Amino acid sequence: MRKLRWGILGAAGIARTQLIPALHQSELCEIAAVASRDLAKASVYARDNAIPQAYGSYEELLADPAIDVIYNPLPNHLHVEWTRKAVEAGKHVLCEKPLALRVSEVEELIHLRDRTGLHIGEAYAMFHQPRLQALKVLLDSGDVGRLESAHGVFTTRNHDPLNIRNRYTEGGGSLWDIGVYPITVGRWMFGEEPASVTCVMELDPEFKVDHHTTGILRFPSGGQMSFTCGMRFPPHTSMTFCTPSHRIEIDRPFMSGPNPQEYVVYDSVQPSLGQSRTFGLVNQYQLECDGFCRSIMQGVPFMGSLEQTLAGTKVLVALFKAAQSGRFESV
Repeated sequence: MRKLRWGILGAAGIARTQLIPALHQSELCEIAAVASRDLAKASVYARDNAIPQAYGSYEELLADPAIDVIYNPLPNHLHVEWTRKAVEAGKHVLCEKPLALRVSEVEELIHLRDRTGLHIGEAYAMFHQPRLQALKVLLDSGDVGRLESAHGVFTTRNHDPLNIRNRYTEGGGSLWDIGVYPITVGRWMFGEEPASVTCVMELDPEFKVDHHTTGILRFPSGGQMSFTCGMRFPPHTSMTFCTPSHRIEIDRPFMSGPNPQEYVVYDSVQPSLGQSRTFGLVNQYQLECDGFCRSIMQGVPFMGSLEQTLAGTKVLVALFKAAQSGRFESV
């Protein structure tokens, strides 16, 4: 089977630390080129990461007929623009989250995808973790009861004025950057979209972005989810799922390494004695890239679809509206 040739827009850190190693390990992908607005920077980046070709502009990369797939890890406010340009240049695109900051932008990309027949995916590598996939199967089976409550946390420490996550005009803030992770996993595990949401945001007086948000999602089935995200706290990620008879705890749910994966199930009979299910080490980014290639070559459904993105963007937009109104807002 021919490998799909990938090109990278920009010299982003996540590409260097996560995606490029995954592409090098993949049997379905081949990393072929990187582009930066500075050719010297692109050349050094290419040399350091064993990438054959460097370009001094994004346009040159998109014009390369040998490139099949574009990976777009540019700042949030550039995701839609350069995803659109890449598709119009005949490339499939895997774009970092959040793919878009407005519902209308996702709808535009859906029309573009349908018109061109090219694939556009949003990069949530956690979808490809065997651990979370197994948890979804467990919850759907009913063996531990019906999911009624969930809570997710994603906190980190970031007070760098030069960091794009602290720039309001570039789609920064804790909700867009890290709050999307527990929200997305919660929506996935409940298997439905929330009917209404609310939240409380604390804005950074210097950067004008939300540096701390706590929210609630209400689901049509009666289930509820709460989440907390923040950029002024010690780093921590976790999720808890509750049924009437069981509680399931996951530490570091959004990453797949470097330690073996597990989730722990507690029941109401012996609530202090949890049973853990452990999974081997995997590279969730390689699984994500391979999954995107299979969706292109074999038509296998990709979990980071634009339909998932559309539903998630509606939730985020409703949360921002709720932060202003102080009420629950319909999604």
